[in-house]
Amino acid sequence: MASRNKTVTIIGAGLAGLSAAYDLHRAGWKVTVLEARDRVGGRVYSVKNFSDGLVAEGGGEFIEESHTRMIALANQFGLTLARAGNWRGNDGDWASFDGRSGRMSDASVWGINLLEEVDREWEFLAELSQYVSDPNQPQAAREAERLDSQSSLDWINALDAHPLAKKYFIQHIRSEYTCEPDRLSLLDLCRNAKMYYSAAERLPSSRVIGGNDQIARALADSLPDVRMDAVVKSVRLSPYGVAVTYQQADSHLTLDSDFAVLAVPLTTARLIDFNSSLPKAHQKMVDEINYGAVTKVLIEYRKRFWKEKGWNGRLTTDAPIVMTWHATSHFEHERGIITVYTGGEPGAKLSARSDEERIDVAVSEIEKLFPGSSGLIENVSTVAWINEPYTRASYMALAPGDVLKHWKTLFEPAGRLFFAGEHATPIQGYMEGAVESGQRAAATMLSRGG
Repeated sequence: MASRNKTVTIIGAGLAGLSAAYDLHRAGWKVTVLEARDRVGGRVYSVKNFSDGLVAEGGGEFIEESHTRMIALANQFGLTLARAGNWRGNDGDWASFDGRSGRMSDASVWGINLLEEVDREWEFLAELSQYVSDPNQPQAAREAERLDSQSSLDWINALDAHPLAKKYFIQHIRSEYTCEPDRLSLLDLCRNAKMYYSAAERLPSSRVIGGNDQIARALADSLPDVRMDAVVKSVRLSPYGVAVTYQQADSHLTLDSDFAVLAVPLTTARLIDFNSSLPKAHQKMVDEINYGAVTKVLIEYRKRFWKEKGWNGRLTTDAPIVMTWHATSHFEHERGIITVYTGGEPGAKLSARSDEERIDVAVSEIEKLFPGSSGLIENVSTVAWINEPYTRASYMALAPGDVLKHWKTLFEPAGRLFFAGEHATPIQGYMEGAVESGQRAAATMLSRGG
């Protein structure tokens, strides 16, 4: 059958689903995208209710220099990237632990150079990378079974490191992986160490000027059939195709296609009736994979007061907010936005509070460190991703035992149903990974039926 006659239903209009749809549409396939929300982008959500056209990211934010797919899409659609600092550490980083706060390199605050102590832990992380020869195949790692049975907290507790540095890395796990350290497989931390922590070089990140969501919207605008407010209720696999039933308003409609791509978080996939047609391993994966929790509070200040304090906006703290950074560091402006980013158990606790209460917590914690800052606030916004009905989590966080149990299945199609999203990629948790998974699913389908 010629590729122009092939049909595919894409479930989810995040970057993964849109990337798959875009490549298949360009190859001549008939593509229908179903999106439960009234917007595209999924967990890429640029917030624009700030002054003077300021934008901050409520979801996926950082594009690394190694994220060639995201960079290529930005270039293709004429979007501008701007540097946003480095995720691993910068001059002017602050910490707040045990009632003390200040620049991490200020020994008068900590009694040590905390920045140097934390740098030692980055070196320990680099050593972890030696267990994994190929981050795409962690199940083949040296001592994989032992490492997967342990948690990242086990590793932190066993380190010969300063207690404050250990506290810092507990917060790092909560922010980077949005779960508690005892809920993150040490094998998966080793895998990530191989990908990101083994090199001493600290490369800068970027954001899209005007919002990362412009990439998702440009992809969607290139497609002929993207159906919004279309909530998928049922998927039935057969040897010949996939039947997808979805609800729009009061109507239930069914699409029959040669293939389908499930490009939603597995937390959302749990709400879909697969009519007992998923292979057992895939159904267990959908049911069991662990996810984290995260909230963001975006605070617009009338002036960038932090410059006067020698603070760059990055704070790691044992307070209920976990971490902050400067969300508008990639361009000059009198006003600025600080992102308060709270993952793990603190994120779950903040998610259980109202938006107003969550904002009050974030504002008050910053006010404690910088008295008078709350008087400079112009606008605020917040999102708690586990409360979003079509997300229900932050992103995948493989718990002890999950890597060996589910890694292989994450990358295998269930017959004619393909899985895509930040969970179905080695570049887990990133926009780049979502794009990679969608493009890979499309390429596999083209090789099968193109």
